[in-house]
Amino acid sequence: MKFVIRAGGIGTRLWPFSRREKPKQFHALVSDRSMLQTAVERIDSIAALEDVYVSTGSALAEGVTSQLPDLVEGHLIVEPALRNTGPAVGLECVLLEAAFPGCIVASLGSDHHIGRPEEFCRLLKAAESAVSEHPDELVLVGVKPTRAETGFGYIQKGEVFHEADGEPVYRVGGVKEKPDLDTAGAYVSSGDYLWNANMFVWRAGRVLELLETHEPDLHAGLMEIKAAVGTSAEQSTLERVYPGLKEIAIDNAVLERADRVAVVEADIDWSDIGSWSALADVLPVDEKGNLLSADAITVDSTGSTVYAPEGKLVALIGVDDLVVVDAGDALLVVPKDMVQRVREVVDELGERDDGEKYL
Repeated sequence: MKFVIRAGGIGTRLWPFSRREKPKQFHALVSDRSMLQTAVERIDSIAALEDVYVSTGSALAEGVTSQLPDLVEGHLIVEPALRNTGPAVGLECVLLEAAFPGCIVASLGSDHHIGRPEEFCRLLKAAESAVSEHPDELVLVGVKPTRAETGFGYIQKGEVFHEADGEPVYRVGGVKEKPDLDTAGAYVSSGDYLWNANMFVWRAGRVLELLETHEPDLHAGLMEIKAAVGTSAEQSTLERVYPGLKEIAIDNAVLERADRVAVVEADIDWSDIGSWSALADVLPVDEKGNLLSADAITVDSTGSTVYAPEGKLVALIGVDDLVVVDAGDALLVVPKDMVQRVREVVDELGERDDGEKYL
């Protein structure tokens, strides 16, 4: 099995630390290693270094090679433009299928926390087993939900159709968009739904077949790139064709349309660290529920998060459920229940004449 760590995201909800030139996967948010470095290290037990690839955008390529000096030469997949996960996954499948016909690929994220890496690796091997025996299956890693969450998509479990070392692999009954709170609560209470963490195990060739069926224009562009792989025109063809590919998520391009989709249920202490409030899910808090940087002081304050550089004192007095993030050139102050609106700040900065320096 080949492993692709997708590291092209921008992580706008973690602004002002997550920026275009150094998004959240390059930061050490929950340990002394960056999230990208941790993503590679967590699969050490099942992935030889020569089987690991990283996919990212051209603006971030230097950052990847700096953080992963042991990455095998030629194993950095560089997207000339960011076109969402549909083209990104298509490109990784094109390149790996050209080099290893018939290969199975685990396509994984770089910017989330997994507290049980051994269990995660065991489930990836179970998914590989399912794809090996059922080569037309697309196997998702669905996370067992711990609460009603409106910010994630959901995967409905169906009947068990395969077992690998006692691990059930379920037929997928449907992939649901982000629900409202009542619907999310019903999903979690039923026990039949998992969070969609956008982690996949499949044959590269099968994904390309499905793209040909459901997104023929996107597939045609990818085949033009594939025809040039290994030739002197490979890079120029990639740079010419890729930016014009349809911008679409792999969920919409393939998963919602495929008729053979399966899922393994992952109880792996997972968090996408998708907002500043989510840090308190994976890092220790004090007796009043505050998550504080080293130099923070709180007086009559509860449930707050302070993230600031070493040597910067932040004091909170009489406030609850507040997020304060100091990035040096930018300061964020927001109630915890409004952290998803950080994206609106990023959008407004994109429209301001002087906004680029903060992005």
